[in-house]
Amino acid sequence: MKKDEITRVRLLSLAVLMALSLFILLVLVGNNEFGHIISKMNNNSLNISENQNSVYNLYYYTGFNVVYQLFFSLTVLFTAVSLTGILLRIGNTGIIASVAAIFNMMTGILLLMARILESSSSMHAWIDSFYIDGVVKGQIETAQLMDKIPVLYILLVILGILELMMVKSSGIRHIKMFSKNKQTNAVVFLMPALVIYVWEGFIRRNILSEIIKNGDSQRTTVKEYYIGNKIFFNWSWMIMLLIATILCIIIQSGIIKGLSGRAGMLAGIGIPALVTIMPSVIYAFNPPALFGYITLDISLCDMTDNAFYMYLVTFCVCMTAAYILIYLVISGLLDMRKLAGIFVINVVISVILMIIVSGKSSLAIQYMPWIVADCASVILAFICVAVKPVNKKMAELCGAPKKV
Repeated sequence: MKKDEITRVRLLSLAVLMALSLFILLVLVGNNEFGHIISKMNNNSLNISENQNSVYNLYYYTGFNVVYQLFFSLTVLFTAVSLTGILLRIGNTGIIASVAAIFNMMTGILLLMARILESSSSMHAWIDSFYIDGVVKGQIETAQLMDKIPVLYILLVILGILELMMVKSSGIRHIKMFSKNKQTNAVVFLMPALVIYVWEGFIRRNILSEIIKNGDSQRTTVKEYYIGNKIFFNWSWMIMLLIATILCIIIQSGIIKGLSGRAGMLAGIGIPALVTIMPSVIYAFNPPALFGYITLDISLCDMTDNAFYMYLVTFCVCMTAAYILIYLVISGLLDMRKLAGIFVINVVISVILMIIVSGKSSLAIQYMPWIVADCASVILAFICVAVKPVNKKMAELCGAPKKV
């Protein structure tokens, strides 16, 4: 075989490995590997003793779930963008592929650690200490609730190692078509989803969860049952951000004729927004039963009912704002420096407003800072695009005639 043919086979092999890792993470393992266990423990639906179905074991899986959500989301993002970059020959794909391989390996190791340490009372006590005080190691009765034979976890580690080896052997980081260029840059393409998820989908959500939990632990239980434990809404935000990112990359690549200008903007923003809004509307008209199932407190039920619709509105607004920012960056209308500035302003507004409303008894008002901050971010983004000198793309989107 010629050198070019060998390189092509190795690149195809790398793409296959990335696709397999993505399939394992999204379909076979999923982002609720620990979430399902936590949900069943809360509902007392596990066939274990009362001592094993204790808060000590619950917080063990909760602690791992927080870390896993971050690892899962980052791994899926880098792996999917790597696969797309290889197929569409996007610049800097080699860097992203290397990071994706490392994340695949680390995610597999994390899951293996959680499985191996399930029987360790010391590890349970250490993780529990982050949530409750006065943990007594001797009172902990551990349970084995994860897969007995962690084949998928081991496979993820092996795939990560193979991907690293294939990145090096293929020389993808030195191939001209994958080298850095001004037209396509995989690092820039994934950056909006990465920044938005780390802040909005992880840090900000956990801050709000702590605020709600500190206000009333029962409200946290009701919130998780009523909102956070339903299909689609218990997905990682990264899944929706990833769909928008891949769609915008495909539009930007020009492989689908007719998706340019306004049509591309409508598709890049409208399709993910529609996928987000439709389940929210359906769920709004079919809320789960609350009174008599989780609590008999009528005032608590009313408070949660009011927060339910506010959460759905907040979810749709925040995700749509994210899709807009992703499209603007990938299409080249908004550069990374301005995105960084908008991100800083979003953080400041969110934190200040969350502090202000943290003492309020209403659960619905706790979500208002997200709407205000994200709407402000979109407005700032459009202002930045509008004042950008000689922005031909924006002029075309606004209907200005092309210059011949």
